[in-house]
Amino acid sequence: MYYEVFKQGLEYQFTTEVEGFKLFALKDYPFAIKTGQSKDTIIVEVFKIINPDIEKKIHDLELGVGYHYDELKVNSYEVGIYLFDRPENYPEVIGGDWVKFFGAR
Repeated sequence: MYYEVFKQGLEYQFTTEVEGFKLFALKDYPFAIKTGQSKDTIIVEVFKIINPDIEKKIHDLELGVGYHYDELKVNSYEVGIYLFDRPENYPEVIGGDWVKFFGAR
């Protein structure tokens, strides 16, 4: 996972559930779409990026593979999220928990 490549520039903050999103599997990588529906939830890990070079690399990587950047409020924090526009025909991660889904495969 790309987390291993960038982890020296990240500081874990917390894990929580957010409403209004669905999660899908693009082979070995997750992607989320915004639905705006409170019944749709995903589990997110929030990290503080402590290295501006890492922040730029992550941003360029995500935009380069087709994600777009958005922001949302999570537990009173403004956080960034990278989203796809459409799920296409990729399988939905039921329950929105990538760790559980990936471990079950």
